[in-house]
Amino acid sequence: MISKGLLKVLIVCFWTSILYLTLMLIVPFVMFPMNEEFKSLNSNPIFIFVNFLLSIPFLFLFLYSVYFFYKYDKYSKSGVYFLLFHMVYSLIYFYKVIWKRKRSLENSYQKEVILGNRIHIENEIIEDNF
Repeated sequence: MISKGLLKVLIVCFWTSILYLTLMLIVPFVMFPMNEEFKSLNSNPIFIFVNFLLSIPFLFLFLYSVYFFYKYDKYSKSGVYFLLFHMVYSLIYFYKVIWKRKRSLENSYQKEVILGNRIHIENEIIEDNF
């Protein structure tokens, strides 16, 4: 279903996203007493560039989680959580469903192996009598 290389990239994106969220939650509270310095930090090009670099893996992980949800798990109640808590829930969904497989997929099925049975389709000519 998912290749090992893509899973490794997604795991790196997961940990980068955790770092990004913690920085975005901590920096405003640390800089709040120094309001003027916080305003200058937001206009600092280095801070903007680091923010942009950390947000790219976060966005990639979110888009892949939504893709995986619609492709393999579209009938579960996770859609409501994606709608309400979209960015944060994508981390939880990736960890539980894609990476650790702690929850089974709702839209999955097991193929039944049928040995020795063949299905013959007969062509029937239907005549329409009007």
